[in-house]
Amino acid sequence: MKVLLQIVTDWRDPVSWAIRFSTRSWASHAEFVLRNGTTFGARCSGVRLRAYEPRPYSHVEWFSAPEIEYAYEWARTQAGKKYDFSAIAGIATNRNWRDQSRWFCSELIAASFEQVGAPLLNPETKVWRITPRDLLLSTQIWPAHF
Repeated sequence: MKVLLQIVTDWRDPVSWAIRFSTRSWASHAEFVLRNGTTFGARCSGVRLRAYEPRPYSHVEWFSAPEIEYAYEWARTQAGKKYDFSAIAGIATNRNWRDQSRWFCSELIAASFEQVGAPLLNPETKVWRITPRDLLLSTQIWPAHF
């Protein structure tokens, strides 16, 4: 199975704009993507696997990382959990992101890699939020192609 990390944005979406503005980044969403285009991640409808659907993203980049398939498998154990709407406010208020009862897209990605012993961020750094921009700053991911 080929799994990649997909980091995207949609220039026309106001929520995407707000995320990009508050994080000073081009990126507004992150999720796992499989070779067939199926995605897995946290969106407003919750954490789940989604069939391929052509999305009108303005910008898409794919990345790979050590242990990505194991991280994906751990993420799948979180299916059915709710979206972490408080994380949106937490971007501004520095809310601790490690509430495993609900997930924001980049929180789920970061937690997945931590759970399999391959953290994307320096584990000694106390981080109170994880955004798509933070994932882009990781030295543990590298560009990939489908």
